[in-house]
Amino acid sequence: MQGRLDGRRILITGAASGMGLSIARSFAAEGAALALLDRNEAGVLAFAGELGALGLGCDVADRAAVSAAVARAGEALGGIDGVVNAAGILVTKLFDELDPESWDRMIAVNLTGAYNVVHAALPMLRAAPSATIVNIASVSALMPMAGTAGYSASKAGLAMFTKCLAFDLGPKIRANTICPGVIKTEMTRYLWENPEHAARASERVALKRLGITDDVARAALFFSTEDSGFTTGTEFPVDGGFSWR
Repeated sequence: MQGRLDGRRILITGAASGMGLSIARSFAAEGAALALLDRNEAGVLAFAGELGALGLGCDVADRAAVSAAVARAGEALGGIDGVVNAAGILVTKLFDELDPESWDRMIAVNLTGAYNVVHAALPMLRAAPSATIVNIASVSALMPMAGTAGYSASKAGLAMFTKCLAFDLGPKIRANTICPGVIKTEMTRYLWENPEHAARASERVALKRLGITDDVARAALFFSTEDSGFTTGTEFPVDGGFSWR
């Protein structure tokens, strides 16, 4: 059986751990040629070797480093026709405790980082017969929660950025946003390692469990194939039925 991504050349950020790594594994299994970026250079190189992909250490907030990494990825893959922006950081603080450095860093990584990657890859995306962009935002982009002013603002901005990309880059390039709920990653370890907190979070969603990274990877695969060929500019919650209540 032919892989659903055979012949595709896809760049994934935040690929050394969590959702980005699960997406990379899923895409590799479906036949994609991959370039994996992460600021954790040792981690991304190790996993890239495991998957037969190109691994590059890169902080997506560093525009010059992104430009160089994307150019190297395009040269190695013979072009780029898909991007998944999974790099992200979370700082939870009530607004009166939210320092400017934390605010600036979340905007730089979660929002401007996606701009940097898409902007650098755009000539190659345009050169492809069709291309896809998948941006990983958060349920925090859809509804406010205490202590997430900076994070929610960065992710809501990412969702609107994606809508604008869908208009500006269509019809050859489709762009969609995934909005995960609580997914078991290092970023949310503080929550799911505590049984009481995990039980409370699970009870708040219709499916009565926390998400796993493979839940997000399956959504990213959908948006990177022709299964979603008539879908662009949307936000897709992967949150167990939390944000619609």
